[in-house]
Amino acid sequence: MASSTRAPKQWCLTKIETVNTFENWRQNLIYTLSLDKNFAPFLVSGTKWEKKTKTTTHRGFANDGEEVQEANRKTREQKVSMLELMLGQIANYCPIISRNTIVKNSTSIDNIWQTIRLHYGFQITGAHFVDFDAIHYDPGERPEDLYQRLMAFIEDSLLRKDMGITHHDEDIGDDEELSPTLENLVILTWLRLIHPELPKLIKQRYGTELRARTLASIKPEISQALESLLEELRTTEDAKSMRAAVKRFPKTKQSSFVPRSNFKSCPMCKSAGRPDRHFLSQCTYLPQQDRQFMAKARAVSEIHDIDECDLDNNDNNDSTFQDQFPVASNRVQIQQSPYIDAYYGHNPTRFTIDSGATGNMIRASAATKLNAKITSSSQSAHQADGSSPLTVVGETRLTFTRDKHQLYFEGLVVENLDSDILAGIPFMEKNDISIRPARRQVLIGNDCVYKYGSSANGTSNCAVRRAHVARAPSDATTLWPGDYIDVKIPTDMVSTDDIFFIEPHKNDSYENLNSWPEPSLVSSVAGNLRIPNLTDEPLVLKRNEHFCNAQVLHSDLVRVDPDGLLQPCIKEKFKSLLRQYDNVFNPTFKGYNGAVGALEAKVNMGPVQPPQRKGRIPQYSKNAADTFTGKKFNEPEDIGVFKKPEDIGVTVEYLNPSFLIKKSQMEVFDLSQHLLMLAATVNLNPH
Repeated sequence: MASSTRAPKQWCLTKIETVNTFENWRQNLIYTLSLDKNFAPFLVSGTKWEKKTKTTTHRGFANDGEEVQEANRKTREQKVSMLELMLGQIANYCPIISRNTIVKNSTSIDNIWQTIRLHYGFQITGAHFVDFDAIHYDPGERPEDLYQRLMAFIEDSLLRKDMGITHHDEDIGDDEELSPTLENLVILTWLRLIHPELPKLIKQRYGTELRARTLASIKPEISQALESLLEELRTTEDAKSMRAAVKRFPKTKQSSFVPRSNFKSCPMCKSAGRPDRHFLSQCTYLPQQDRQFMAKARAVSEIHDIDECDLDNNDNNDSTFQDQFPVASNRVQIQQSPYIDAYYGHNPTRFTIDSGATGNMIRASAATKLNAKITSSSQSAHQADGSSPLTVVGETRLTFTRDKHQLYFEGLVVENLDSDILAGIPFMEKNDISIRPARRQVLIGNDCVYKYGSSANGTSNCAVRRAHVARAPSDATTLWPGDYIDVKIPTDMVSTDDIFFIEPHKNDSYENLNSWPEPSLVSSVAGNLRIPNLTDEPLVLKRNEHFCNAQVLHSDLVRVDPDGLLQPCIKEKFKSLLRQYDNVFNPTFKGYNGAVGALEAKVNMGPVQPPQRKGRIPQYSKNAADTFTGKKFNEPEDIGVFKKPEDIGVTVEYLNPSFLIKKSQMEVFDLSQHLLMLAATVNLNPH
């Protein structure tokens, strides 16, 4: 029966001070053993038995009499067996002490505790108290573990009655308790072991509070701000070492000459024997070519990047100024900081990863936008220079998601941060994130790699997707207010930095009365879009229902000179021309009289795309072609949208190849039942 409730393996006592006191160890052992009702009578303080010898095999126990219920009666052999079983378990936790000392020579449970105290020194003796000086702070140890070790040592050293120890030749009448003064001394020792200058900084930082409170009462606040306090001490030490290094530099000799900036002397005129009370740059005898070079050397801040075409043009000039005086000043190349996008709920968020930052920070406006819980904090934050302070609002803890990964963020909420979220070393260590700047990659764990920044490489895929129709899952889904749905974007629409325009999907056969989702711009994360339900009512999505259109705002698939055959200057002219006529692609371009309404382009009109043959235009029957030419072109022509060239006095010369049929009165030809529009003039005169 006793084996079924055998005490589990506990921590073993050691002569090296641990975070657990002997009293905690003893109370835990008593509680575990008392779970067996056969052991409980022996654990009561004051219960005694005899040592086990050849003459006292029963250890002073007797059989239970009739005053004990028959079901609970035990013989003295049973009592001895249960006692020795319990003593054997206690001896298992004290392997250094002889097993016979506990099993055979013990006379009471109090005698066993006293034997353990004497063996390990867990009592206030001169030798044990001197060991307090042997406690040191290990570099890899947590400060809170050091505090627990100090408190465990003091609690084990408190005097107790009936221990046989006297104080000033007087017996101890009552058990000693931990006094507030002793607790303050322990905390002061704890601070001094962590850093010798830390108590002085605590007095400076919490001097006002220490006037009315004890050091032990503000210990939780000190523990919370301990990292910032140690960082301040390290910064102070670095500043002192830098000042000491500057003082060791040899002092420059005092010169009797006037400073060079106030002493005007032209070396050219001085060597020629002319008046030299002027600077060389102001010398009238200086050649114009040298004067331009000196002026350019001074205007470093105004140097702009030189276009390759300009360099080609300069090569044709007769001047050899560039060859004789090469430019020796270069600009500093700046690269985009690594980042990673993640979701907080349905809100896409970007983390700027800084491997040199020692903490995590989030802008106060970004935390408010995410509806994050902000708690007060006594920590301080500085910019990268180490001296410019940041206004700390508080601290927050958030959990973000990207694909299957959860990213845990713990940081300070500050004002006026350059980026929304700055993820430093703590964020990278907690989420196992590393970066490869050369490849512009962010690694999460060992298997997930994400690219950041815009891709500079072209693509061989010439297909351009204008829009993607988002479809509901294969099962009917109810989207409650505040919930969201994930939409997977096709791979040919996904790059590293994507912003999509979403709008409700409407067609002639089905009208979305709720107009959900509202037209807006959303960012994609890892090829996914999260579209939330921001209405006050639940939405029911039918199985495989087309509910949303996602359209890209920019695509690098359509590029000027994708093969890089043009010169940079010519390519730039093409780009400027496209920007100049960018309004051509605007559906509300200037000058249109609006006679037939707004111009719009429709692809795959209707809910279902008709079958098409790849690489060919749609096939029309002859009747359909006649209807198309007779009605669709006549109606706009009648209301003045466009006119025939002959009607507006424009001479048109029509080509007449052998495979075309000339029609003198129309600008539309029928080619093998296909339509070919040669020319159309749009009337841009407003009504």
